[in-house]
Amino acid sequence: MKCHSLAGFGIKLYFYAYKSGTSFMATFAGQYNATIDDKGRVVLPAAFKKALGEMQLEFVVVEKNRRSKCLDIHTVETWKRDVEKFRAKLNPETNPMHDKLLQLYFQNFVHVGVAANGRINIPNEFLDYAGLKEKVTFLGMQTSIRLSVAVSAQDSIVSDEDYLDMLKMIDGQGA
Repeated sequence: MKCHSLAGFGIKLYFYAYKSGTSFMATFAGQYNATIDDKGRVVLPAAFKKALGEMQLEFVVVEKNRRSKCLDIHTVETWKRDVEKFRAKLNPETNPMHDKLLQLYFQNFVHVGVAANGRINIPNEFLDYAGLKEKVTFLGMQTSIRLSVAVSAQDSIVSDEDYLDMLKMIDGQGA
């Protein structure tokens, strides 16, 4: 897996597409900067378009990421799989809180078309939520693509030591 020290904007993009049963799954990694035009349109990075092109997608699902105040872009197939996992935990037919939670959950998503050139048109409500105006950063997150406000190279530097400390924490070796 690519080390996300994010030391600069020249990071190479990687993608992988593999067949899972009768469908293709795309894996996204790498960072790429882009510009959103005044109509909310942005073109997916070439490597991501290539991975999605194998799947011949007409739509993607854009999610308001409430943990990171950004947007996540999913293939419809990946999104459906995630929704099924979430719904399996709920019983909205008999539990009013589950019904309300499901309603709130679905308010975070919108289907958007993918043009032949890989351009997507993100609704203003979603752009405003994530504070996206002109300069943005795409970041491959394995099965989804994160879209956030572009950060300067200085803002995104994480030392190797800090990165390794974070890895140790999830392995139970750190503080």
